[in-house]
This record gives sequence, C-alpha cells and structure tokens, in this order.
Amino acid sequence: MDKEQPARKPLRQRVADRKRGIKEVKPVSDKMRRAVKYLRIAFLTSQYLGLILLLFSLGEIVTNGYQIENPNLIIIYSMMFLMGRFGIMIMKSVNMFK
Repeated sequence: MDKEQPARKPLRQRVADRKRGIKEVKPVSDKMRRAVKYLRIAFLTSQYLGLILLLFSLGEIVTNGYQIENPNLIIIYSMMFLMGRFGIMIMKSVNMFK
C-alpha cells in the first residue's frame, strides 16, 4: 500500500455502501485543484471583461447616433462573454454529476 492511498474497505462494506447509494469520493490532487481554480478565474475574467467591453461599445454606438462603426469588436466582446459563461456552466455541471 502506498502512503497516499488509504486502506480499502472490506467487500461487504463496499457492497452495503453501494446498496445504500453511498459513493466513494476520490480525493482531488493539489495540482488539479489549482488548475481548476485558475481555469475558473480565467472564465470569470473573460465573462466580466466581455460584458464590460460590450457595455462601453454600446455607449459608443449611442453617442455616434446609433451607427455601428466596427461590428467585429462587438462580435469579439460577445464571444468573450459567451466563452466565459459557457465555461462556468460546464464546470458547474461536471461537478454536479460527480
């Protein structure tokens, strides 16, 4: 047995736990926890930055008399927001089904 792996439960205990619906939780490594933390920060930053930049571009459109000068920037800002939003949603759904 490794020091990192705990001793395994007896077979009877595992079968009884499975019948009761108790799932065995595997510990998450520090490296994986850190990677998920940074990925979540990146998605949140992308989401909020895209939303703020969309707000500023909307203000620019209104001040120019509702003339869109650069629609590509609006597309990029929208994609930043959506990428962050869907990334967070996927991360939450993966954790929900564990």
